[in-house]
Amino acid sequence: MIGISLLIEPFEAGQQAFFIWERKLLLYLSRNKEEDRLIKKERFQLKNTLLKVTMLLLSICLLFTPLTASVQAAAGEKDIKHWERWIKRNAHPIKMSDSSQKDLRFLKNVLKDKRIVQLGETTHGAAEMNQTKVRLIKYLHEQLGYDVIAFESGFSDTNASYRNMDQLSARGLMKDSIFGVWHTEDVLELFQYIKEQKEKGDPLILTGFDIQDMPGKFNKSVHDLFKKVDPAKAEELTQAEDQYFSLVSDSSTLEEFHKKKEALVKEYSELLKFVDSHSSAFKDPRHPKSLDIVKHSLQLRMEIMETYLLQEMREKLEIYPEPDQMENLTFFLRDKMMAEQLEWVAEELYPDKKIMVWGHNYHLRKQNTKVIKDWIQISGSNMGDYLPERIKKQTYTIGIYAYSGESLGNDGTIAPVNSSHQPTSLEALLKSARHPYTFVDFLHTKNRKGTSWIYTPRTALYWGNNEEEMILKEQYDGVIWIEHISPSVII
Repeated sequence: MIGISLLIEPFEAGQQAFFIWERKLLLYLSRNKEEDRLIKKERFQLKNTLLKVTMLLLSICLLFTPLTASVQAAAGEKDIKHWERWIKRNAHPIKMSDSSQKDLRFLKNVLKDKRIVQLGETTHGAAEMNQTKVRLIKYLHEQLGYDVIAFESGFSDTNASYRNMDQLSARGLMKDSIFGVWHTEDVLELFQYIKEQKEKGDPLILTGFDIQDMPGKFNKSVHDLFKKVDPAKAEELTQAEDQYFSLVSDSSTLEEFHKKKEALVKEYSELLKFVDSHSSAFKDPRHPKSLDIVKHSLQLRMEIMETYLLQEMREKLEIYPEPDQMENLTFFLRDKMMAEQLEWVAEELYPDKKIMVWGHNYHLRKQNTKVIKDWIQISGSNMGDYLPERIKKQTYTIGIYAYSGESLGNDGTIAPVNSSHQPTSLEALLKSARHPYTFVDFLHTKNRKGTSWIYTPRTALYWGNNEEEMILKEQYDGVIWIEHISPSVII
C-alpha cells in the first residue's frame, strides 16, 4: 500500500511547491483488502473528472453515487426564484477597482465582535482569489484593526522569516516563509505591503499555523541568534534540522526510525535548554515575541517527531490504523495539529491581537464531519472540527468559490472549473447577484423562504471540479463568489 505523505516538496527556481497527499490518499482509499493490491494509479488521478468508482476503506464499503435524491434536487422553480430574489437584494458587490474601499464597508457590521477572520479558497492556484484576499487583508488591517495574518504555512518558517524581514526583500520574505503555491505576483503584493506597514509603524504581523515546513528556512532565519551566543550550538542546530527533514526518508524500519528519532529529540531538547539558559540573548527588542517563537519552534519539532513523523513512517511501511481510528492518518493528523498551532497563536502568541487566517476552504470550514459529501467522500475531521469552541465563537469563516475559469493545480497542471453547474448549486445561485465578485453573509440570516438554500443541502466545487455537498450555514459564516478565475503564475 502506498503511504500518505503530507510532506511539502518545494521546487525552487520559480516552480511551485505542491502537496503529494491528494493522490496518495486516493490510493489508500482505493485499496482492495481481499486482493491486497493497489488499483492502478492512473484510475485515481486528480485531473478533470469526479470520482465515480466504488472504493474500499479496509473493511468499510464506501458507495459513491450521484446526488439523485437530495433536498436541493427536489427544489422547484418557485424555490429558486425566491432564493435568487433574496440574493439580488442582499449580496454585497465587491468592486476590485475601487481604491476607496467603500465597497467593503459592510464588513464593519458583518465582523462585529469577531476577533478572527478566516479567508478560505477552493483552490490554491487562482489569481483572482489571491487578489481578493490581499485587498480584504489591507482593508481589515487599515480600517478594522486586524494586525496579524496567519498563513497555512509552517509555523517555524513564517515566524522566523518575519523576524528576519529587515534583511530580506519582499520576494525573499515571501519565499522563505510561505509555501510555493503562493509564490505569485498577486501574493507578492501582500508581502510588499507587510514591509511597507512596518516602515510606517503600523505593522501587519506574519505568522503561520501549519506543522509542515520547508527545509532550511527556519535554520536560515535563526542561525544568527545561536551563532552570536555559541557558534558550536548554531552548527548543532543546522545538523539537527538536516536530520529532522530526512528522518523518515533515511529510515528503513520502525526500529531504525525510533533510534534516530530518540537521538534527535534529545538534541532538540538540549537546544531548548540552551535557549532557556541564554534567554536574554534570544530576546529581540524589534520583535518582542522572538524568544517565545524560537522556543515553541524547537518544542514543536519534538512533538511532530513523536506524532506526525512517526505516523508518516508507519504509513511508509504500509502500517495503517484500524478503520475506526482514521483520525490517526497523517492526512487528518495534520489538521489536528494545525488547529493546535492556530489555538496557540491566538491565545498564547498574540492573545490581544485581531487575526486573519489564510488557507484552503477544506481546512478552514467549521466542521467537515458534518459535510454530507466531501471531496474524498469520507467527511473526516478537519482543522475546524478540532478548534475549541471558545476559538470558534470568536471566528468568522469565509469560503471562496468560483463559477468559471481555470486554476493552477498543486502538481503544476491547469485545472478548468467545471462549468456544468446544477441550477441549485452554490455557484449557480450566486450568479444571480449579477456581480463579478459577490459576498453573501450567512451568519446573520434566519431560515426563511429566501434563505432556505443556506440551510438545506447544497453542492459546491472543491478545486472547481470535485463536487461536495453540505449545508452551507454549518460550514461558513459567509461566502465570496468570483465569476471567473485564471491560473496563478509562479514567480
